[in-house]
Amino acid sequence: MACIRTWFGLLLMLVSFFAGGVGSALLAQNSKIPEIWEKYDFIPGYQIVFYDDFSGDRAGEKPLAWKLIEGEAEVILFNNQRWLRALDETFVAPVLEALPPQFSFEMDFYVTPRGYSGNYRVDVYGQTDNDWIACTVEEASFSFNTSWGLSLDYPFDEPLQGRHRLAMMATNEGFKCYIDSIRVVSAAKSGAFRPRDFEIFLPGGEKEGDDKSVITGVRVAALDKSLREQIQQNGKIISYGVPFATGAATPTPEAFAALKELANLLQNDLSLNLSIECHVDEAEEESNNNRLSQQRAAAIREMLIGFYKIDGDRLRTKGWGSAKPLKDNDTVDGRAANRRVEFVKR
Repeated sequence: MACIRTWFGLLLMLVSFFAGGVGSALLAQNSKIPEIWEKYDFIPGYQIVFYDDFSGDRAGEKPLAWKLIEGEAEVILFNNQRWLRALDETFVAPVLEALPPQFSFEMDFYVTPRGYSGNYRVDVYGQTDNDWIACTVEEASFSFNTSWGLSLDYPFDEPLQGRHRLAMMATNEGFKCYIDSIRVVSAAKSGAFRPRDFEIFLPGGEKEGDDKSVITGVRVAALDKSLREQIQQNGKIISYGVPFATGAATPTPEAFAALKELANLLQNDLSLNLSIECHVDEAEEESNNNRLSQQRAAAIREMLIGFYKIDGDRLRTKGWGSAKPLKDNDTVDGRAANRRVEFVKR
């Protein structure tokens, strides 16, 4: 799976080139979505209710925004990034008032090839502890189990190694779960199930090498408004589904799903014209932020033209840098909320 990201990155370098205004017609004619991402349809919610990449915590300390329900965990520096590491079998939960009725969930996790013992598990509870769903990631498979008797299993073609991303959408209709680009579960919801909170289980360090039982980039967002509803109610769409690597001007592979949904909206409403407006946090100087956000907006425009055949005259671009934050940039979840793309009706 790691090679997928590398290959996609090379492809999107071409998009970055075309975004500068050279050869956009060629891009529009010849672009083709990589097969591995054609069926990827995960889209995060429009309003972040919790986010933590542990950048606000000190290494060696317990995480500030989490409850340790059982076991021991600490923040570590690993691969130049902060992660939460379980020292033994550990259950943790974010400090969160309640889950939205419909929500998206994401987290990065790491699988140690040698000595890996156990699994990662996300338990979502309903109104009672006897009403639940459990998403379990093992080296060779993903499983989905519920309190109402549903049990699904997805075997991987190859055992997981290194860094991966788990994502889930929980809606009134049901649940969809993903490991990287692969949708591993699509299941209907019990009519009585209403989410209340969730916990994450980390297997801990039972064997040599298990010190990398770690998670980071945990995000929960509300998922109860369609793109059409956002446009009608607010005149714009706030999107966290077009992510960028730090300092990069082209989206990561996950962007295909959100852009496909946006393209469908544009194709079904030919009167709708949009301004693509990118926002970043203030990690860099404002001049750099303005330039980067403008480049990102241009890259998104070229992807909509090239991959989804949207008329470029319907799309304008604007890079705001960090001039219009939604929340305080001094907090981890504030910076996460501010790193966004807005599609504004014009």
